[in-house]
Amino acid sequence: MIATELPTLSIVIPAFNEERRLPRLIEALATSAELTIADSGFHFLEAVIVDDGSTDSTPEMLREASAEHAFVRLVMGERNRGKGAAIALGVRAASGDYSLLKDIDLSTPLSDFRHLAEAVHAGTDIAIGSRVVAGSIVKSAPAYRKLLGQGFNLVVRMLTGLAFGDTQCGFKLLTTATARRLLSVQISPGWAYDVELLMRAQLAGLEVAEVPVTYVHDPNSRMRVASASVRMLLDVVTLAARLRGSEHAAIRLDGPADQPD
Repeated sequence: MIATELPTLSIVIPAFNEERRLPRLIEALATSAELTIADSGFHFLEAVIVDDGSTDSTPEMLREASAEHAFVRLVMGERNRGKGAAIALGVRAASGDYSLLKDIDLSTPLSDFRHLAEAVHAGTDIAIGSRVVAGSIVKSAPAYRKLLGQGFNLVVRMLTGLAFGDTQCGFKLLTTATARRLLSVQISPGWAYDVELLMRAQLAGLEVAEVPVTYVHDPNSRMRVASASVRMLLDVVTLAARLRGSEHAAIRLDGPADQPD
């Protein structure tokens, strides 16, 4: 680790059959991550990329990237378990003081990290990117995706009591120790993991800041909105039944943090 007074940052990224989008991600990280993150008061330590049981050339491409770039840290999942499970596995392996939970598609540019960093530097426990708060910019997103997103968020609010305008944006910043604890008892390993993370944060009494980001829709997104929305809603119903208002579901945030594998 390079000696620095800045807090260190691990970027945790799940990957499943991403042979088409992976080269662009690696190039962006190699060319701009260090400076962009340093400008926001953090030291870029590593990109923890978790292969979630890919069946295409993603594993081989990641092995090549990790051999070429010291910042790439490859974590191999044994099988495809879902985005949330991959994030939890990556956070457990992360070595940075903080973890940025980020999607592979770069729909939210890394340059928007400064918005999350400002909120954390100001004292919030968790900063989450949002595509709906004032100041956010959304480009190229089909109308049906916007409508489904709004409907999903409305149901999430009603069922869980969360007040956030956008729980699903793949751009969240928190300490690695906190992320490990919140994800340590994960019951939603799929797309709804964000909702569980925020519900557990609320139960733990953590302050969460929702900050505006830019979002450019990726037409190559692997998410099938209709089927994924049904699965997520079922997961949210389960989360609401098991976690809402349950003192027993609160995670202790004191004591020593788990160490990375």
